[in-house]
Amino acid sequence: MIKSVSDIMVNNFKNVNVLDGVKKAQDFVINKGIDFFPVMEEGRLVGMLTYRDLIRVHPNRIVADAMENKVISISPCTSIWEARSVFNSEDVEVLLIVGNEKIKGIVTKTLVNTELAKCEDPLTGLYKSDYIYYRTKELINNKKNPAVIFIDINDFGYIDKKYGHIQGDILLKEVALILKECMTSETFLCRFGGDEFTIVAPYYLEKCIEFTKKILNEISAFQFSNRIEIRASAGIALDNNKDCCTDINSRVYELINKASLASTKAKNEKNSYYIAGNDDINEVYQIG
Repeated sequence: MIKSVSDIMVNNFKNVNVLDGVKKAQDFVINKGIDFFPVMEEGRLVGMLTYRDLIRVHPNRIVADAMENKVISISPCTSIWEARSVFNSEDVEVLLIVGNEKIKGIVTKTLVNTELAKCEDPLTGLYKSDYIYYRTKELINNKKNPAVIFIDINDFGYIDKKYGHIQGDILLKEVALILKECMTSETFLCRFGGDEFTIVAPYYLEKCIEFTKKILNEISAFQFSNRIEIRASAGIALDNNKDCCTDINSRVYELINKASLASTKAKNEKNSYYIAGNDDINEVYQIG
């Protein structure tokens, strides 16, 4: 579900020696279309040479004069979201992909940002579901049990048919704006699909309920375009899984699925929200 850097990496590269002439690398750029050069010295990786470095240096110089000494490597299974975090924290334009002690490829900041742009929903400007999978997994890895809130617009199919798809799109954008304004520095939001939105936060139950009520009240009180009345239902699921042996991806998928089922039950039974039970994915009960 979450793309890794191995899905987008460039593996068209050529190792060069620290004492090689710059012209050697420049010839590879011209004749082979290779833009990235891991720099080796006695079998050790000591730097990185890029096309940008090469155009700034006279061809009579050696690679050591042109290379970047700061080289950061990540594993092939690193997500594109994690890669962006590395780029944001480190002053580099290129990351090496290393697996089994071998260079597998290279990923650039531009390549990662371009791929992440595809994860944005063009209608609302929110990220798509991949973002929530990543953030939920991140919270678990950081020993913070996440809570997932699934927001579902009531009777949206009827509204879409009655007022038209253009008006439906306007309403979805307005809901997205409401949700964005409700977010804090520790909450993360996406448009999961259709009229469904998902939030993940490191909240305990009482705080999660309070936050959910605030969101639902904001939606109910908002004056939507054409004075269309909008209500929403929510499903809440908390991760209380302490078993470190559980596969983390399965744990994330199950948690999000529980929240989705809870929101569907709340919607079908005309309730504001439900909280998913911890033991059975189908066990959903009402609070308050």
